[in-house]
Amino acid sequence: GCATLYNPATEKKELILITTPMEVMLGKNTAMQAAKQYSFVKDPQRVNKVTEIGDKLAKVSDRTDLKYHFAVVEDKEINAFTMPGGYIYINSGLLEMTNDDELACVIGHEIGHVAARHIAKKLQTQLGYDILMNVALKNASVRQMQQAIGITFNLAQLGYSREDELLSDRLGAKYAYKAGYNPYAMISFLKKLNEKDKDRMGPVFLRSHPYTSQRIKMMEKEIPAIISKLDAANKNIRGSSAKLISTAQD
Repeated sequence: GCATLYNPATEKKELILITTPMEVMLGKNTAMQAAKQYSFVKDPQRVNKVTEIGDKLAKVSDRTDLKYHFAVVEDKEINAFTMPGGYIYINSGLLEMTNDDELACVIGHEIGHVAARHIAKKLQTQLGYDILMNVALKNASVRQMQQAIGITFNLAQLGYSREDELLSDRLGAKYAYKAGYNPYAMISFLKKLNEKDKDRMGPVFLRSHPYTSQRIKMMEKEIPAIISKLDAANKNIRGSSAKLISTAQD
């Protein structure tokens, strides 16, 4: 099942060793580990808010071959993170400081990591060929599965490369706009983070991400281009649809 495939999120051809079923299986098992490690918010209003926004974004993302799962972690730290297979976690501290548009951009950022297969690529490097193949063929020993789950869980807690983070910012704004949210809320969210980024030892979200000043500058340039590109694409689609309808009527 391994192949070089075009990834619309990164707009590149990539060697994918971890197939979607493998990623989902690893994600499901790692989510079970997360359930032991974290306390989750059970308030239906807050949980439903995250889930409803997340579902809207997932439907317009560059990766719709997964069933996404959303949860709110009871933690005042301003943070969000993603497990393989579409398991996305938002800390209660982050939820409390964001409006709906900002939250959509943050969730879109995390979905961006999934769509770009960032954690899957890290796993390909860390797990090794033998374990990957045994997991793929369902021949992995208990020790190998425990090792794979442990590595996956640890990788999910670590930051991504600066390049990966900046790409996910762009994808987050893109998905937010496609889902009907204000993509400029990504900038207002980053500015809120920037206020907390004292002597570069701010919240967890900041320590594992590129400095917010760099991200703000990039998004100020990128968002107009993202909107323009999507609007042009939608205009072409509407034009093609109108032409088909006209032809059919004739």
